[in-house]
Amino acid sequence: MVVAPDDDAAIAELIAQGDDAGAFGRLRARLGWPRGRELLDSELPRYLTLLGELATRRGADTLGELALAARADLDSPDRLYDLGYALIDAGAPAIAASILWRCLRLVGDSEEVVCELVSALESALAYGDALAVLEDHAPLRARSFLCRYLYAFNAAMAGRLDLTRAALPALAPESPDNDAMQETIALIVERADRVAGAATLDARDLRGWHYVLTGGLVMHQSPYGFDEPMHGRYAWLADSLDRIATGLARVVPLARALAVPCVYAPPGRGHAIVAAAAAAQLGVPVAPWPAVGVPAPGLVVAYDLADIATADVQRLVQRREGQLLFAHASPWTIDCPIAPDVTTLLYQSLVAPWGQSLVVDPETREVNESPADERAIDVIAADIVASKGLDGSELSADEPARWEALAAQVWPMPAGPRSRLWAGGPVASNRFE
Repeated sequence: MVVAPDDDAAIAELIAQGDDAGAFGRLRARLGWPRGRELLDSELPRYLTLLGELATRRGADTLGELALAARADLDSPDRLYDLGYALIDAGAPAIAASILWRCLRLVGDSEEVVCELVSALESALAYGDALAVLEDHAPLRARSFLCRYLYAFNAAMAGRLDLTRAALPALAPESPDNDAMQETIALIVERADRVAGAATLDARDLRGWHYVLTGGLVMHQSPYGFDEPMHGRYAWLADSLDRIATGLARVVPLARALAVPCVYAPPGRGHAIVAAAAAAQLGVPVAPWPAVGVPAPGLVVAYDLADIATADVQRLVQRREGQLLFAHASPWTIDCPIAPDVTTLLYQSLVAPWGQSLVVDPETREVNESPADERAIDVIAADIVASKGLDGSELSADEPARWEALAAQVWPMPAGPRSRLWAGGPVASNRFE
C-alpha cells in the first residue's frame, strides 16, 4: 500500500466512520515493520494517538492506555517495551516490531528487548530481519543461550543453514530447560543431512524446506501463482472433495507400507468425513478415538490441523511406532503445536467442501452464501472415494518426481517427538492481512 503524507488524517476519518478494519490496515501500513521504524519523532505521536483511539474503540482499553502513555514519553524504554509486548499479544506483531525497534535503540544490548523484538519479527514472518538483529548483537549471543538458539533458529527459517550448522556446537544445554531448544536445532540439521541429494533447499523448494524445518511432508503444491508469488502454498482456498481424494490417493500407499490396522479420527465432523474415506480405501475399520491414551498403531486422520482440539494435540506430540498422522490441510501463516507427518496442502484461509461458502450468481453477479452440506458423514466420504481427484491443471505444480524422491529418502519416519509447524520459512508466499 502506498501511504500518503497525510495518511494520518485518512486513518482518523476511517475511525470516525467506524471502519475499524480499514483504519487498522492503513495504520499497520504506516506504523508496521519495516516502514514504521523510519517514522520521525514528529510523526510517531500522531500514529500512536490513532492506535490508542482504535484500540479503545475495539474494547482494548489497556492497549489504548499503553499507546497513549508511549506517545507522552517517546524516550521511555519501559513504556515502549510494555506497548510492544501488548501489541504482540493483540496480534499486531508488525507494529510491535517497530515499537520494540525504537526501544532497543534506547537500551542497547538488552536480552529482554532483543528477544521480544525477535519474537515480534518471527510472528510477522520477518525471519531475515530477526536474524539481522541477532547478528548485530554478538556479545549478547555470547552470554545468552536463548539468543544463540534464536540466532540458529532464525538462520534456518531465513534459509541460512550454514549459519545454523555453525551455531549448533555452541548450543550445549546449560540446564534441562535448554534441552528442547538444542534438540530443535539438532533435528533441523539432521533432517537437512537426510535429504541431501533429494532436496535443493533453494528459494523455491517448498517441500524440502517444509521437511527440514518441521519434519513433515507436503504432498500437493498449489498451481495458483506457483512461479510468483505463492510458490506452492494456497492463500484463500475453497476446498473440494476432489482435492481431498488426491491427498488420500497419495497418503494411502504410505499407510499401507506401515500396515496400519485401523484409522482414527479426532473429534470433529470434518475429521470424521476424511477418516471414513481413508478407511474405505485402506479396507480397515475406523477405530473409536480413545478416551485416554494414544491412538496407535494406526493412521490418524484430520481434515484441518488447526481444528484438532488442544487436548488431542498433546496426545500426538510423540510419534509412536506404527502411527502416521495425516492432516489434509495445514495453515502456513500461524504456528501450530505439532506438524503432521504428511499433509496434502498448506493454506492461509480455508473453506471446507461441506461448509458454508460464498458463491457468485453467474447471471446477476451477486455474491450469496451457499448452505452447508449436511449429508451424513458416510455419504460425503463415499463421494470422496468415488472421485477421480484433481485434473491436470490443478496438478501442474506438483512436481511428482521431486515428491517421490523426497518421500523415498525420508519414509518411514522414526518414532520420536514431532516438531512444531512453524509459520512461513525460506520460501516466500504472499499473504493477505
